[in-house]
Amino acid sequence: MDANVFPDRRRFLKESGAWALGLLAGCALPARGLSEGLYPRPALEGACLEPGDEVERTLAAVLDTVVPGPPVDPEGAPGAVEACGMNLMLDDAYPFRGYTALIAKLMDQTAKQAHGKEFVELGYEQRLDVLQRAEETLPLLRLAYRAIRSAFYGGAYNGKGLAYLHYPGPNLGWRHLPEFSFRKAMSQEMSDTGWLP
Repeated sequence: MDANVFPDRRRFLKESGAWALGLLAGCALPARGLSEGLYPRPALEGACLEPGDEVERTLAAVLDTVVPGPPVDPEGAPGAVEACGMNLMLDDAYPFRGYTALIAKLMDQTAKQAHGKEFVELGYEQRLDVLQRAEETLPLLRLAYRAIRSAFYGGAYNGKGLAYLHYPGPNLGWRHLPEFSFRKAMSQEMSDTGWLP
């Protein structure tokens, strides 16, 4: 293996990361600094945050494009917004909160360049186009899109996505279905409360 491959790759990642941050740093930021916390509003447990300002409305439109909800889904199925994806974007436990204003600004700029309107004003197909264009500009957005999907498919905040998928919840190895378990539990609880220790 050529020893020069790794330095070139590292240099490429460093330079492309610096380029992407430079591009985003050129976007206008709110008057408050990122270190102060842009969205200090607490979420009620089990409740989804509603978009409050322009940045959050753009984020909600991004969520509804990544995993469409009732306004777009022909069955009226829940989407990322209904699965509390906004909570994930604004939660301090995840890395997105500090970048939400930049993500929203990138979406709006890309939407204006491609379609002459702000992101929230676009239809679903045009929003998809903007998401793809934005990802070409900043490939790390792919991680944000995956995180948005995880709020839905992983039940990070509520069970709306899991219920839509008809996930029955964990079990003890299908022991209640003899044809699948050979009439024996395939696993057992590790504590008397049913939780892993």
